[in-house]
Amino acid sequence: MPRTDAQVSLTPHPHHYLIVRLQQEHPDALRALYDEFSALTYRVCVRMLSSPEDAEEAVQDTFLRLDAQARRYDPARGTVQTFVLTIAHHLCLERLRARRARPQARDGKSDDPPFDLVAPPPIRDPLDQALVEAALRSLPETDRLLLEGMFFDGYTHAELTARTGLPLGTVKSRLRRALLKLKDRMTL
Repeated sequence: MPRTDAQVSLTPHPHHYLIVRLQQEHPDALRALYDEFSALTYRVCVRMLSSPEDAEEAVQDTFLRLDAQARRYDPARGTVQTFVLTIAHHLCLERLRARRARPQARDGKSDDPPFDLVAPPPIRDPLDQALVEAALRSLPETDRLLLEGMFFDGYTHAELTARTGLPLGTVKSRLRRALLKLKDRMTL
């Protein structure tokens, strides 16, 4: 017999049990959450930060912050995955903003020696990647560029306004509309 929406929403997800165990300070809970979400969190962080090293640090910081803030998780506001990725997203934004605040080396010269090491590409689930890419392609180009600028490049609404020349209200409206379209597209 198929499950109804009411039955689905009343059935707690296994991740919910893990976050409850983390809130109760069970030592194995953080490790289980890390095992469950670290790969996805890394993919988000490396996409935003464009640096495997920074992404690894952001993942570590994400799970340290998750451990410290587990009591703030509210299942009414989203899934455990959303909670973890929101923490990661905020940490990546902090790093991106800190990068912009630091003075850049003049003439492209740096005191650091150049590295010729090629980082391995992040492990990606091809199906997830294809779904996300298809959902992004379904958006109007301006909306897609605004979303990518905000989520992956860490630009604020005001910075997007300055970069695009669009009014602030238009930027906010387009971002909201694009997010709703993505959500609808990803839940099909």
